[in-house]
Amino acid sequence: MERLNLPPELLTAILLDLDFRDLLRCRQVNTTFKTLIDKDVRAQYKIELAVAGMTDGPPSTLTPAERLTILRARQDAWDNLVWTAKDDVTMHQGGVWELYGNVLAQAQGDRTLHFKQIPSQIRGIRGTEWTIPNVGCKIRDFGMDPAQDLLVVIEHFWHRPQLTVRIHLKSLSTGAPHPAGPQAGMVTYDPKPSGYSYAIQTSEGYLGIHMSSQGEDASELLIWEWRTGRLHLHITGPELSSFAFLSSRHLLLGVQPALELNEEDLVQGPNNPLLVVIDLESTTSATPVEFSDLDYVCAFHYPTLSDTFIVVAMSVRSDPAPYWRPNPALPVPFSVSHEDRLFVVTLWVMEGNVPLGVLSLVPASTLLNALSSLEPGVVRRDFAWDEWGPEGSRLMSMPGRQSAVWVCYVYGTTYALWGNDHGERAVYTLDFNQLAIRRALARGAADDIADRPMVFKPARMFKEQVRTALPYRARKLASLPEGENRFEAVMVAEDAVVLVSSQSHIRRYCVLSF
Repeated sequence: MERLNLPPELLTAILLDLDFRDLLRCRQVNTTFKTLIDKDVRAQYKIELAVAGMTDGPPSTLTPAERLTILRARQDAWDNLVWTAKDDVTMHQGGVWELYGNVLAQAQGDRTLHFKQIPSQIRGIRGTEWTIPNVGCKIRDFGMDPAQDLLVVIEHFWHRPQLTVRIHLKSLSTGAPHPAGPQAGMVTYDPKPSGYSYAIQTSEGYLGIHMSSQGEDASELLIWEWRTGRLHLHITGPELSSFAFLSSRHLLLGVQPALELNEEDLVQGPNNPLLVVIDLESTTSATPVEFSDLDYVCAFHYPTLSDTFIVVAMSVRSDPAPYWRPNPALPVPFSVSHEDRLFVVTLWVMEGNVPLGVLSLVPASTLLNALSSLEPGVVRRDFAWDEWGPEGSRLMSMPGRQSAVWVCYVYGTTYALWGNDHGERAVYTLDFNQLAIRRALARGAADDIADRPMVFKPARMFKEQVRTALPYRARKLASLPEGENRFEAVMVAEDAVVLVSSQSHIRRYCVLSF
């Protein structure tokens, strides 16, 4: 091979232009390539980033060697769940809160918002706090995207009998109208008057808001192009339970078919849930469109429930959004990769009067790989459970405690929960980073890896035996701070595990940062 006669510096430069998969393939070609790759810190950093599920940060004074050292320290801390700092944050009497992009935010009263940038000793992030004393309206709910300096504040504006939902688009740092937003500084919508709850998510130029009402059939999903204020898509239907952004152009909907009544007017099952993918580039409607009339791209079906079981609630959670990026004001060395995301689908199922929690843990790659297999223009492709679920997900009864209120329990490929360990509360994570798992298995470090097929229990829930096999890594937080044993929920951010205590005599967030 004459090319091997090139100077090592030139060969290395050529190799560094490859992605990590091709680097690893070249490493197996011959000893020359293996030596060049193993001895070049830039090549090692690229490989380690991929295995860690991270993407490189913006240019800075940090050298590749320094970034690699920081990355390995970060991975070691999370592999062993050893936190480096503890910070107690008082929980205000505001009722609404958010944890996103490493920022913990909460309301105080009905007009004030407090923000805390979570620090990281390892990644070199300094903790800061700021307050918007008056956002200019009564806060019904809010969301945020620190990378875009975007604060979304929902206001209920009454001019009886009509309710107008005002969605204010503000600067997260100042509370002023966002300079990139519409001239009015807000978008509005006039729904039927009701006690709505909201789920707010952003993805680049899209703002999605899911509106649901207890005791009502109404459920609506509105997608705005927030910079222009244009309503891109408006979906209605009682089936809509939840949503998340799957990619820069695709929505993932949690769909819970309506319950039916038998001849005696009793609820009868089953109502089998499914995940539905909508293409935002080809689907647009500013007027309400019923979900049943949508030409969705594809749907992912779950196993058929037994007749005595019904799904009463369904949620889909995943953080961060696709193509999310860190706040540019924070020159982080690296951050969670866009490709490495986990969807946590929670099904609340009833058998008579007995509630059961079911977790479906699905990497984004499982759904995106199925999506990429479709021919252009295909619509309403139904993937049966056997086509995607057994090898591409894990389905299990709720292994610990998961809150229906403190729902920021997933970040990247990590899902956090709490349970009991010999009578004491303990914090656990389930990590679905498949590259890291394959490396650990190859190195014989499999003590904390679940890689065997698992039969779902209770088996009577489904008409046929359900088995899933996607590997994951289970870890337990190395230690809890002294006295921190009364928390009721666990949340996770890019650099922290957050223990939540909302009892009247405690009311605090315990931030354990890495």
